Amino acid sequence: MSLRAWGRVVLVLVLTAVVQVGILNGLVVDGAHPDAFLLLAIVAGAVAGSQRGAAVAFVVGLVADLFVLTPYGLSSLCFVLVAFGVGAATALPGGRAPQSFRIVTAFAGGIAGSLLFAGLGALLGQPELPRHQLIAVVVVVAVANVVLVLPATGALIWALKVDSAPRELATTTGGSAR
Repeated sequence: MSLRAWGRVVLVLVLTAVVQVGILNGLVVDGAHPDAFLLLAIVAGAVAGSQRGAAVAFVVGLVADLFVLTPYGLSSLCFVLVAFGVGAATALPGGRAPQSFRIVTAFAGGIAGSLLFAGLGALLGQPELPRHQLIAVVVVVAVANVVLVLPATGALIWALKVDSAPRELATTTGGSAR
């Protein structure tokens, strides 16, 4: 990625941090609030592919870790895995409506990312959430992702300057290259 693209990604990250801290942290339902950083990692995988999306998600996770009291790098690890998985799912062949597919991946990625974060945190000795609160976190994050996925997608498409159409797998044909 170019330096200019990374600059736009940093701008999107600053805006995401402002929205997360200024607005979303105040929207608390049963002790859970939306996670715009996880959504940004999911969208990075969807619009930029597995590898570029994972690289962007790593940086997003490092920034997200500045705002949580967990081991530094835990968000990055979770975000990289989720972005890579979403990027791999997006690259699978098949016709799909781009907007509805983004909504579904944001919902599923929110569930997967929240559970992965809680599971890896428990493995690292972090206090475990009670089951009812973990369910609330998963539901709040997944539903908020559905609401916020389209603006987040637009922001990352602008930042990464990628084509907004869904990517298809590159097919190679036999024969000589002429």
